[in-house]
Amino acid sequence: MNVVIIGGYGGMGQIFVRIFKAYGWNVIITGPSREKGEKTASDFGVKFSDDNRIAMSADITIITVPIEKTIATIKEVAPLVKDGSLITDFTSVKTDVCDALLQYTNKNAEIISIHPMFGPTISGIHGQIFILCPLRTEKWMPVIEKFLNDYKAKFVTATPEEHDKAMSVIQGLTHFTYISIGYTLKNMDFNVKESRKFASPIYSLMLDIIGRILSQDPYLYAHIQMENSLTQDVREKFIESAIVLNNAINSKDEKNFVNIMSSSAKHFSDLGNAVGRSNKAIASLHEELEFLKNNTGKEIFVRHTISQQIHFGKIHTIDAENLELENIFKKILKIKISNIEILKDDEEILNVQKNVFGITKKDFAVLLDEGIDETLITEILNCRKYELEIDNVFIKDIYRSEKFKGNKSVCYEILFVNRNVGAKEAEIRKFLNRIGKLR
Repeated sequence: MNVVIIGGYGGMGQIFVRIFKAYGWNVIITGPSREKGEKTASDFGVKFSDDNRIAMSADITIITVPIEKTIATIKEVAPLVKDGSLITDFTSVKTDVCDALLQYTNKNAEIISIHPMFGPTISGIHGQIFILCPLRTEKWMPVIEKFLNDYKAKFVTATPEEHDKAMSVIQGLTHFTYISIGYTLKNMDFNVKESRKFASPIYSLMLDIIGRILSQDPYLYAHIQMENSLTQDVREKFIESAIVLNNAINSKDEKNFVNIMSSSAKHFSDLGNAVGRSNKAIASLHEELEFLKNNTGKEIFVRHTISQQIHFGKIHTIDAENLELENIFKKILKIKISNIEILKDDEEILNVQKNVFGITKKDFAVLLDEGIDETLITEILNCRKYELEIDNVFIKDIYRSEKFKGNKSVCYEILFVNRNVGAKEAEIRKFLNRIGKLR
């Protein structure tokens, strides 16, 4: 499967370069900057082209460029895609983009417009939501659905018009309100950092969400507001509602205030689940800190949520904001807790260890009673793979001789992470001696 990502060295492009490559697809990225493109291609082990005509060779062509450049890119690329191929885009505004795709795409190619509902800072697409707008498709929709199911992502289908109506609130109103709060705090010259000393959990969570939005690309957020024509009505309705609420407060109209809040609560209808979900979000802020405190002096693995780089080491010190890790060279690395994801998946941690330290192998020959199934030992050791940092266990040889008197000699080849080798060998020898006799 050949995939061409137009704009593949951008933040969103890089996420899917990594995922598609891991999925076994051949990836080519394009973009106007040869320097950025070649660096990204080198980092991910894919190919770069500065000529968008490479899309002629693609089974799947993905356009992931700034919103304001999407339609021009579609006009350039869509007529070139080959018969039977798929073209898609990752744009967050759909109506005009989908009209352009239908107008300019090779009539013998298929079209599914896609909106990944997340930004470039995520570590994976597990549990993430994709909105699919199938415009002209037969064979490719099942392929995309299988890919998303394989990664345990969620997806919904919608028309371009349904998508833009939903996004006028989900993105348009959300971004507008939080940017407005941030701008208000700026105009008040309010000390946000100092205010955290007095913060309730909800306030802390709100500040984090505002900070997350304000840290994104302002040009992207401007075009999300300006390119979706439906957001204007939503913004005006929000301002109108805020004025009504403000007037009720200023006039000390308790009855009207209560009516506004109660009628809004009734409209939500899902308040119980909302409280439960928000409680989990609040609790997670404290649970992570407790986990780190309880594991001081122990080795942990963390992923930096911005750079995606994985760090590991023993927890040296920790406070409310920062974590200090002591690495294998006894050097101290200081990281903001807000920028880390603690790795808890044993398989992922083992893969990191293998990549960092490499693999070594060792043979162990042991005399076993003929009645013992030699594969059982393989299974037991593989069950302890994370504890002993084992990559794999093989039966290398089975040797029988009269001198063994009802026993057999089994040679196991064990591959494990190349660190603390002596301690691991000792533990494996101890285990094998309990079952048989090491030779």
